[in-house]
Amino acid sequence: MDFSKISVIIIVKNGGATLLECLNSLKNFGEIVLLDNGSSDDTLEIAYKFKQEFPNLRIEKSEFIGFGALKNLALSYAKNEVIFNIDADEVLENSCCEELALLDFDKECIVSLPRQNLYKGEWIKACGWYPDYVLRVFHKDFTHFNDNVVHESLIIPQNANIIKLKAGLKHYAYDNIYGLLDKMQFYSDLWAQQNLHKKASMLKALVRGSFKFIRDYCFKKGFLYGYKGFIISFCNSLGVFFKYAKLYELTHKAPTCALIITTYNQKKRLGLVLDSVKRLEVLPQEVLIADDGSTEETASLIKEYQKTFPCPLKHIWQEDRGYRLNASRNNAINSTQCEYIIIVDGDMILDSHFIKDHLDFAKHKVYLQGGRIILNQAQTDEILNGGQYDKNNIPKLPFAFKALRIPLLSSLIYKNSRITSEVFAHKELIKGVRGCNMSFYRADFESIGGFNENFMSWGRDDSEFVARFLFNGGELRRLKFKGIAYHLWHKENDKTELSSNHKLYLHTIQKRIKDWRIE
Repeated sequence: MDFSKISVIIIVKNGGATLLECLNSLKNFGEIVLLDNGSSDDTLEIAYKFKQEFPNLRIEKSEFIGFGALKNLALSYAKNEVIFNIDADEVLENSCCEELALLDFDKECIVSLPRQNLYKGEWIKACGWYPDYVLRVFHKDFTHFNDNVVHESLIIPQNANIIKLKAGLKHYAYDNIYGLLDKMQFYSDLWAQQNLHKKASMLKALVRGSFKFIRDYCFKKGFLYGYKGFIISFCNSLGVFFKYAKLYELTHKAPTCALIITTYNQKKRLGLVLDSVKRLEVLPQEVLIADDGSTEETASLIKEYQKTFPCPLKHIWQEDRGYRLNASRNNAINSTQCEYIIIVDGDMILDSHFIKDHLDFAKHKVYLQGGRIILNQAQTDEILNGGQYDKNNIPKLPFAFKALRIPLLSSLIYKNSRITSEVFAHKELIKGVRGCNMSFYRADFESIGGFNENFMSWGRDDSEFVARFLFNGGELRRLKFKGIAYHLWHKENDKTELSSNHKLYLHTIQKRIKDWRIE
């Protein structure tokens, strides 16, 4: 190989301790491209001083955009077609240069070099660090790096000719425990962010981390290197544990949540609902009152509550032009930037765990149908007229089996209640769909255009929303024995327009409509 026609690429950040030795081992090459991504030590000072003696050193800078993207960026700066990729903490051995010089290299060749991984200057031939072959010499028109944020690698074409050399690189991997721990934290962060599509659990983190230690310390003979072998094996296992633990935290992070409360001229009932919100153990980021045209009495009530409410309380009002519940709900949801939406009627008294219970089951593409405990007229009248309150000023509500909070039973019902659009092949209507207690991701709501504003009277509008949700690839799950709420009694809604609403619903089913605004 003609070294004058090879470009070396180096990605570096704070590599001052080893950079000069690395650069000195590369003087025979025609070009060195050094891409710095935010060094705060003397890396650049060393590089510019070296450039005075080696003018073919090209120094570029970039913010951190991921290791794969950084290496491809460095490739774009290289003037030669043949590339030698090396890290700033690696040194090319003279014997490897001799092998490379004798190598018959063509475009389909990729050269793999053995690497000596050092800990405190000692070559560790254990702990999964040996043997360690790395692909380093290639033709840039034949291959390039993938876009992985971490653990980037060359894309290997099917017709690639992998050539392994006997000599290779000396790698100053780590000088102390601090270096091991710092790298472990950094790489586990990046890995977790890169693998959000994967499933993780704390059990998986513990099992995989434990197996990694046993593998590296016992089967990979880390025990032969005394305390160094133990430290390396233990930190390797910590790296595996923390990358899955961090992934678990990222994928189980509760979304920001908005509670939507629908109302229409029910001041007293709305006050009871707002009182129950104030007692929640986990509060939403904000509460929005979706008001379908109530009088000033409701506005005055909300203004009074806003003075002492424990989270932002917004009044989203629209002019009273008859039944326009769906427009009202759409307006409220469009007024929040929260990721997750929980909707209740303005006559639902919420259990203190209500928000937490919904968030425990929050999942993209899932419509969560909560239940209700229906109070009779006498019970409702007693509550509205003052009723009996406990020492915490909470209305004494009647016992009901459905009001028991049983997390295990709730999880079983959730897992076994999955309904998809396939249900409409043999069933016209899904029972138990009610807008008084439901939740979903705002992104899923937006993808189907929200609630259908063609419904101008009570009935079937919630079922139609759910149907479109399912046609869009979603599923329905039921929330029972959690997400508990008490529904105050009221007279039955006017059903005179139910038949026409049902026709509108059937039209959605027959046409498998996803967005009511587009047919």
